[in-house]
Formats: sequence, structure tokens, C-alpha cells
Amino acid sequence: MHRAFRVPTTESTTMTRAAQETKPAKTAWISLPDRKISANRMTIAYAVGVAVTVLLFLAAYFLLDNIIIEQRSAAQRVHVVEQQRVLSQRIALLSTDLYVGDTSTSEALQDAVTQMERLQDTLSGKANTAGYQLTAAEHELYFGGSTPLDADVRGFLDDTRRFIGATNMNTGNEAYRALQHHSRDLLLPALDRAAALFSGEADGRIEQARMGQRVLLVVLLIALVLEALLIFRPLITKIRLYNAHLYEMATRDPLTGLANRRQFDEYSNREFRLARRTAKPLSMAVCDIDQFQQINDKHGRAVGDAVLRRFGELASRILRDTDIISRVGGEEFALALPVMNLHGAMIIAEKLRRGIAEDRSDNLPPFTICVGVAVSEHGDKKMDDLLQRADSALQMAKSEGQNRISCLNRPMTERPTPSDAAPQNTEITS
Repeated sequence: MHRAFRVPTTESTTMTRAAQETKPAKTAWISLPDRKISANRMTIAYAVGVAVTVLLFLAAYFLLDNIIIEQRSAAQRVHVVEQQRVLSQRIALLSTDLYVGDTSTSEALQDAVTQMERLQDTLSGKANTAGYQLTAAEHELYFGGSTPLDADVRGFLDDTRRFIGATNMNTGNEAYRALQHHSRDLLLPALDRAAALFSGEADGRIEQARMGQRVLLVVLLIALVLEALLIFRPLITKIRLYNAHLYEMATRDPLTGLANRRQFDEYSNREFRLARRTAKPLSMAVCDIDQFQQINDKHGRAVGDAVLRRFGELASRILRDTDIISRVGGEEFALALPVMNLHGAMIIAEKLRRGIAEDRSDNLPPFTICVGVAVSEHGDKKMDDLLQRADSALQMAKSEGQNRISCLNRPMTERPTPSDAAPQNTEITS
């Protein structure tokens, strides 16, 4: 695996080593992520996900609101029944006062009867306003069976009115005994049953609502997970792949899949600064394909392009994971070899030169390269100083023929002598 030629794309600005590493067999032929992202589809998918979430939250809100309403309704019904119990006892006591001759209680007794009748109309649903919709069990309690509660309450009120309006002692005594019997033996147990029925039904409806709320919560959580897996994750993945595609386009040579000049400069400058801080060597090599223009003229540009790609493949098999190779010109390539001295760089250059010269690829003409090598020195101020020496070494190799390597490890301000190139001008013999 080698940094500069794993995935094909065009030129860019930055790239980490991990992102650059891929297998040599995939050099320059890996298919790139699909870069076609439909804004409409992304918008619709996002809107659907948000809409589903909002609908579920609204359902949870209305379910909770229904529970609150149910609680309030149950409390009101139980409160009305309790008021009726209190009023029935009040009516019984006031009737007793009136029975023993306290006529001042007559008006209060009449008011209590009117209040209790109004509450009964409301509770049983007969009132035009604020009436309750009775359930089947409640309707049975109030209007069904042999002793309906509504009949008991209204019979009690009728007895009280007969007692209030009695014109003789016999009628008054009979009405008084009847209302006391209703109040003590019939009405209070019936009202207790009504209160228990209202409370029990309310508890049942609330429990159902709570169960529905739990189910809705589970559905909401499942919906959120599904949205994350089926909507948001694919969107994020597409965006990430598209960004990776753009990044590859910005950092790669589109023809060979090698790093472009910008990426090479960024990487080599970073390694140059690291080499200066750690006092470790950094080698640079510049390669040029011999007689490349003649290959284009004789075999066509398509064959020339194939030769450039083939060079990238062969070089990728030789370089280390930490090395980088870049296409810096038409048929010119630059290699940065971190933590490698001149001897090691010359070995790499020789392997590359020999591998190219001995390669016999189908449908490709034989071709060779010249390589110039240089290693960082204490006097180097910037990476370009090292790169210029490597380029000068390349010119030295090309000036003496083809299929050669040469090294130069003196600053460009000094004129090289034959002793400066060691070893240099290595040539294949056949």
C-alpha cells in the first residue's frame, strides 16, 4: 500500500496518510463514490423523518391531554355525587327541623332540593348544558334495573317536596318517613355505588390511556431508530462519500491516480519540517520517462497515458506506506522518502529503474526512466532546496543517456563534481 496512488481522482488540498493508503492491486482503478446527490430527495427524506417525529409527538401530546381531561371529568363526577350525598343529608336534617316545628328551615330546605335536582339533571345527562355522556354501566345504574338511581333520587326529592307542601299532619308524616327512608336506606348506598362506578371507570380509562402512552412511546423510539437507520444514516453516508469524492478529486492526478503537486508539496513540506526537528534524513527522488514524446508520437496518446499509469502501478509496489509519489509534470514524477538516507534512496531508485526497464506489459511498448536522488542536508532551509538538488541529479542522469540514476547531495549554490555523485549514472546492461 502506498500513499499517492491508491484511489483515482483529481487534485486537492490536504490528505492524511491513513486516507491515502490502499492496496496496490487497486491502483488507479477503484470506482469512486457516487457523487450524484439529489437535493430534492434529501429534502423529502428529511421532511418525512421530521414529519413522522412531529406526528408521534403530537399523538403523545393529545394522549396525555386526554388523560388529563379524563382525570378532570372523573373528579367532577365524583365531586357531584359527593355533593348529592351531602345535600341528601342536609335535606334529611332540615326536614327533621321543619318536622319538629322550626319553620325557618323551609326556604333552606327548598334550596337544597333545587340544588340536588340540578345536580341530578347534570349528572344523568338530562340538562342541556354541561351534561355528561353516560356509559352503558352508568346508564344501567341510573335508569336500569328494579331500583334505578335516577328514580331513587327523584323519588327522594318528590317526597321532600310533598313534605314541604303537606297540608295536613297525616300527609306530612307519611312524606317525612318516606324521605328519611330514602335518605338513610336507599339513597346513600346508591350514591356510594355511583361514586365507586365513576371512579372505577375513570381508573380503567386512565389505565388504557397510560397503556396507549407506553405503546406510543415504544413506537416513537422505534420510529426514531428507523429514521436514523433508513433516512439520516444514508444521508450522512452519501454526504460523507461525496465529500470523500471531492477530496480525492482535489488531491489526485486524474490520469494516474497519483498525488497531485499540491498534495505532494503539502506532504513533503511537513516531512521536511519533521526531519529538521528530529535530525532524521529525508530523501527526494525525481523520475522522468525517457523519450516519452516519441512514445506519444509513435503509438498515440492513449498508449502514452497507459505508460504513465503503468509507471504508477510499478512504483506503488516498491514504495513504503510512508512514502509518497506525485505526478508533477507531463511525464515527470517526484518521490518523497521520509526517514531514508542516501544509500536507501539509491536502492529504491535502482529497484524502480530496473523494474521499469524489465517490465513487459501487454499492449505497451518497453520504456525506461531516469532518476535523480538527493537527501536532506543541514544547510537546507526549505523543501525546495532538496527538490532542486534531486532535479539537478535527474538532469545529470539524462545528460548522460537513458535508463540511469544519479544522486546529488551538495546545495545548488555549489557546482557538482564527479565525487558528488556517489553512486550515480547506474545503467542497465544487456
